[in-house]
Amino acid sequence: MALPVEDSTFRNSMRLLASGVTIVATSFQGRRSGLTATAVCSLALSPARVLASINMQGHTYGLVSESRCMSVNLLAQDHQLLAERFAAKRAAEDEDRFVYGEWTTAMTGAPMLADALAALDCRVTEIIPLDTHAILIGVVEDISFGPHRPPLIHFEAGFTSVLARAETHS
Repeated sequence: MALPVEDSTFRNSMRLLASGVTIVATSFQGRRSGLTATAVCSLALSPARVLASINMQGHTYGLVSESRCMSVNLLAQDHQLLAERFAAKRAAEDEDRFVYGEWTTAMTGAPMLADALAALDCRVTEIIPLDTHAILIGVVEDISFGPHRPPLIHFEAGFTSVLARAETHS
């Protein structure tokens, strides 16, 4: 039987997978939480469903488990500072990351970024724990669109944009 690959080898390979950047956010009993996530994808068209994988040790996981709602906010290249703020691992649990950006409240109660490329308001129907992370499956209840502009991309352990990558390699 083959041994599994080393963590560092796997991590280095996944850094080569360019991904769109999102903020997954939730709210429960007046408390809001969110995190930067790249492990997000569409799951089904009818009914519209999305999948997000988040760390179970984080504050956001606990609130999503209670609220059973989340927003998935697709970020543009001008959202890089916001993405970095929501990605901060050492931020205090009660730090209000939501003072940055303009946030509205969705039908489910989840916070939604007003100028996201698209913001999906989701009712979480399934939470599947797996090792250190949980797979959240959400039925999309509503979608709002912000101004159309280039997306923020995560590639090689950093943020970039489609235009920046094209200019670098031309």
